Amino acid sequence: RGRKSSSSQQALYRQMSCMMLATLGYLSPPQPTFRSRSHRSPPPLLSGATTSEYDVVVIGAGVGGLSAAAVCAASGLKVCVCESHDAPGGAAHSWTTKGFTFESGPSLYAGLSPDRSPNPLKHVYQIIGEEPEWLTYDRWGTYLPEGDLLHDAVGAADFYEKLKACGGPDAAEQWERLMARVTPLGEAIFQLPSAAVRADLGAAITMGKYAGALAGVVLKGGGDKLNAPFATLLEEERITDPFIRNWLDMICFLLQGATTKDAPTTLMAYMLSDFYRDGVCLDFPVGGTESIIGALVRGVTKHRGCELMLNTHVDELLFGEGGGRCTGVRLKGGRTLRATKAVVSNADLWTTRKLVGEAAAPALAAELDQRIGRLERCESFLHLHVGLEASGLPTSPSETFPAQWAVVSDWEAGVDAPRNMVLVSLPSLLDPSLAPEGHHVLHAYVPATEPYSEWEGLNRNSAEYRAKKAEAAEVLWRAVERQIPDVRERATVTMVGTPLTHERFLRRDAGTYGPFLRATDGQLPGPKFSACDGLLCCGDSTFPGIGMPAVAASGMLAAHSILSVRQHLQNLDTLKLPPK
Repeated sequence: RGRKSSSSQQALYRQMSCMMLATLGYLSPPQPTFRSRSHRSPPPLLSGATTSEYDVVVIGAGVGGLSAAAVCAASGLKVCVCESHDAPGGAAHSWTTKGFTFESGPSLYAGLSPDRSPNPLKHVYQIIGEEPEWLTYDRWGTYLPEGDLLHDAVGAADFYEKLKACGGPDAAEQWERLMARVTPLGEAIFQLPSAAVRADLGAAITMGKYAGALAGVVLKGGGDKLNAPFATLLEEERITDPFIRNWLDMICFLLQGATTKDAPTTLMAYMLSDFYRDGVCLDFPVGGTESIIGALVRGVTKHRGCELMLNTHVDELLFGEGGGRCTGVRLKGGRTLRATKAVVSNADLWTTRKLVGEAAAPALAAELDQRIGRLERCESFLHLHVGLEASGLPTSPSETFPAQWAVVSDWEAGVDAPRNMVLVSLPSLLDPSLAPEGHHVLHAYVPATEPYSEWEGLNRNSAEYRAKKAEAAEVLWRAVERQIPDVRERATVTMVGTPLTHERFLRRDAGTYGPFLRATDGQLPGPKFSACDGLLCCGDSTFPGIGMPAVAASGMLAAHSILSVRQHLQNLDTLKLPPK
């Protein structure tokens, strides 16, 4: 029955999903990195399942997979999460070496500390009844081609000071015109949670709960303009100031790995409305990123019969006769886990495709091939992780020494040019427990601009590879030295990551950060497949895409597409949206 109604379901899904895009919050994307030598486990983790049959089996303990698993578990389903590595979190995991807790990402969090928020990850926490403790602060920093360090307080007032310093004579007027256009749309989107979407006809009921907000988004967003590239809106509003255009490209690229010419209007309308409103703040979890992951894991493992299995690699998906339904997974070593309701893959589409045998499910294999054919791969990363001696350095963030800063070398080259932009995070300024006493822990990276082709085929044990890593890390060291000139002398622990690190330890196909799809080319695929029941996907290569809020939303979308409409509505009753 599900496959016969797929065309009408997909039509409804397409109409509603564009409304969902901008409800995703805005966090710097999680950055993949190294296998941990050791890590502080957030909650108790179960190392082996006690049964081979579950309602739902989830492949991968990234934020998307854990969100899907925790939401299903909260509604009473028996769930098993299979994670290949020795720590949960996927691209957002942390690890500890010599007393330093290294953050693999992200750098900035927002929309998580307020009790009422449109952030999808916050909504997951409200549904599952688990959440980290949050610290709040109000600024980060930038080193731009226009000059020295600029402190960037969130909110509107400080940004006008930045416009005076970096923009043209009418920059402030252009910015006011832009905000007048996007703020009503953003505020309407705040009332339309992504948690309401599901990938079947039940969405008419769950989205109907927010009919007023849905109408507001359509009216204020101009209907079919919602998913148009944000650059189209900028042109309509005559936003020509070079600094404003460059700044928006930078923010947009950090959100979704695309500039304003390729990213949808809804996403940027939401972000600008939220980031530049009064009273907004930045958030940081006490205990670091692993506390974000730990809350999601607790949302799974606190329920009887629900488990997280680490060091558990899935070798293949299992199907019923003809391949029309996914029935479970086979693990490395031969053990089988059956799923009576669904299997959810948090792996990217390229990796998921490798789990599907041509003979076992030919129609699904063809559908996956078709989906993959629409996508390009984002580039990969360079990382620098440093534990450093902190004598004489600040112990808390300030205007002159922020906890995070960005360095852009050349606007003309473009923010997506290789090694042109570097982000730096010093999380121990916010939470001293992340480093030994008298020390700081630091992470610098280039965000999805490092070509895998430059590294492909290198022997990781070769002198050539070591030399190339050292050379590549120079741009990262220089970005750190803008704030800490003697960082190399202070360093006691140093690790450098490359695209090959991503490929090897996170099983990222060709080391990619994730998929790239231009706004003009449509949307990423939803969680379901027309060729196969019982299999859903979530994560960054599934709608709505890249970024921690987005993958949390994709996890909820997958979970709610498994749950009944009644269960879905019960979950929506737990959400606390911003005041109108």
